[in-house]
Amino acid sequence: MKKLITFVLLAGWVLTAYSQKVIELEETTLTFEPTGEVVFEDYANGIVKVRENYAAQFQSNAIAFINENFDINRFRKESGNLNGDIYVTVTSPKGHLNARYDDKNQLVSTFQKFEDVPLPFEVRNEVYANYMGWTLTKDKYIASGTEGNIDKEKYIVYLEKGSEREKLRITPARTSTTGVAMVEKF
Repeated sequence: MKKLITFVLLAGWVLTAYSQKVIELEETTLTFEPTGEVVFEDYANGIVKVRENYAAQFQSNAIAFINENFDINRFRKESGNLNGDIYVTVTSPKGHLNARYDDKNQLVSTFQKFEDVPLPFEVRNEVYANYMGWTLTKDKYIASGTEGNIDKEKYIVYLEKGSEREKLRITPARTSTTGVAMVEKF
């Protein structure tokens, strides 16, 4: 029995050693394929409207979306602005992103504003803890930054409880120095 088990193990080891073959793959090319669909382009005025492939694709990360779906070189050619800064506005039903590119096609600055966006988990919990029993009726997200980064961001949140109404400005922790988020009435 020992000889049979030893023979099976040895045969398995030898067969797996011979099964390791190098497979050569053919050369491949990469092409630019946007993840969203551009619906309307008004290059003369710097306006691009997009249709998202899934809900909130644009508003969840607008800067990444414009980097993946906007061809700045084509925009320069069709608008006739081959030198200098370019200002682009990308809109969706829930908001817009304004972007400025320099003459080297580098993203210089952005400003974005969206309505009725889901609050981040930590921010939502902070509001719920401080305003238990209140209903969030409306919110806005406003952010700006340079070189593809978000330097300043805030949420404007509208709350209701019966006939009472509150308007809050919430600055998330990554742009504030206090806890999860800085919540202030205004």
